[in-house]
Amino acid sequence: MALKDVIGQEGAIKILKSAVLNRRAASAYLFQGPSGIGKRLAAVNFAKALNCQKSPDDGDACDSCPVCRRIEEGIYPDVREVRPEKGAIKIDEIRDLEEKLSLSAYEGKFKVAIVDEAHLMNKQASNAFLKCLEEPPSDSVIILVSSNPDRLLDTIKSRCQAVVFKPLSARDMSLLLKDRIKEPDMLQTLISLSMGRPGLVLEGKAGGSGILKKRQDFLKSLQDMLISKPGKSPSWADKEEIEEFMDGLEIFLRDMLVMRTTGRENLAMLGPDIPEGLKTFFKTAKEEVIIDCYQGVATLRESLVYNPNKSILWNYTAGMLKKLLPPSKKA
Repeated sequence: MALKDVIGQEGAIKILKSAVLNRRAASAYLFQGPSGIGKRLAAVNFAKALNCQKSPDDGDACDSCPVCRRIEEGIYPDVREVRPEKGAIKIDEIRDLEEKLSLSAYEGKFKVAIVDEAHLMNKQASNAFLKCLEEPPSDSVIILVSSNPDRLLDTIKSRCQAVVFKPLSARDMSLLLKDRIKEPDMLQTLISLSMGRPGLVLEGKAGGSGILKKRQDFLKSLQDMLISKPGKSPSWADKEEIEEFMDGLEIFLRDMLVMRTTGRENLAMLGPDIPEGLKTFFKTAKEEVIIDCYQGVATLRESLVYNPNKSILWNYTAGMLKKLLPPSKKA
């Protein structure tokens, strides 16, 4: 693959190709945007373009020379990637990265460091990394990839050129997935559930079964939440599951508002087979309350930066959503 193969990110790709073509790459970039939209893919292909032996005149990689192939395989000595282990990037990994960057390029034009999910650097790693950004090694390009840039130190963000990646349009999603998902109704369901993030469909098992399971997990958690009493233990195992629940909640509230304004069940992004107990909300909730809840979810998302207590968050969210119930059924 090359930069041209990163679908739906024309603005970001234009910036990167221009940097290669004009030989004016920044010393550090921050690729930011939701998970599953191609940020890391773009980072790897940007590394190819910077080091490509053929140097095409469009600022992209040829994707066929030995350098491009080795970068794709993860065995090129001048391109190094750091990923979280057990949910964190620790100082030893950053120190090792700094040491590699301080050396001369082994054979490439640029030394490229890709830090995936960079917001998961712990405090010590962040402080160590900041020193690297303050005095960037020559002929090096550092790429931070983050789905939650608000968790990065402001002093780190200020030293990086931000490149924004956005969720894909339904058209681009269809273009990307149509050869993989043959059944039209299933394709449309997966496009709706992914909210423009193809990585959520393509990860794990084939055919989008992973995202369908997450949908079922969300609906079960939502039912547990709405029939539970205060003090019930949350069903979330970790922060990732909380974020996935909030994703589902945004879709659920969007579906409610669409149903209340159009009456068309076929427009529901979660699909037509929502449990009957949850469909009560679609028939009775007031539009202004739905909007208030949607805004409340946005506020809760911001609080996730500070790792809130799961039980408190669970019960607070439950209390907010129960406002959607008819008065006689409120807990």
